Amino acid sequence: MSPTDLAPRPPQAATLRERVALVAEVLVTYGWVRWSVRRRDLPTVVAALRSSRRRHAPRGPLDADERRMAAAAVRVLERLPGDSRCLTRSLVVLAMLARRGVAVRLVLAARPTPTFSAHAWVERSGRPLLPTREFDDARLAEL
Repeated sequence: MSPTDLAPRPPQAATLRERVALVAEVLVTYGWVRWSVRRRDLPTVVAALRSSRRRHAPRGPLDADERRMAAAAVRVLERLPGDSRCLTRSLVVLAMLARRGVAVRLVLAARPTPTFSAHAWVERSGRPLLPTREFDDARLAEL
């Protein structure tokens, strides 16, 4: 066995069909998240997103890597004209990963001074899947 056999392989590229399916999933999930957040409180929304009855079987390279999937979802959401701030992004990623059976935690953080600012992101096993924007020390809640 040579040292190159032990080296990690570069991530496999997603096919056009897989990318289109992922964009469609992000858009549908985004619509559902926006609708849900307007009608329910946040803990209820998170519970509903996690209990999605439809489970998604991993199909492509993005399904196997939570960080790549989260980054792809953010790239899609950044192009939308509506609300795609950190909480919305986090809820979309949480829902997509929940469908795949991946357990993540929604983290909410805030700083009161010098001016109030808040941020949300998702973590898996203590590792952030979305940027924390240096709010790690300002955690308020984890759902």
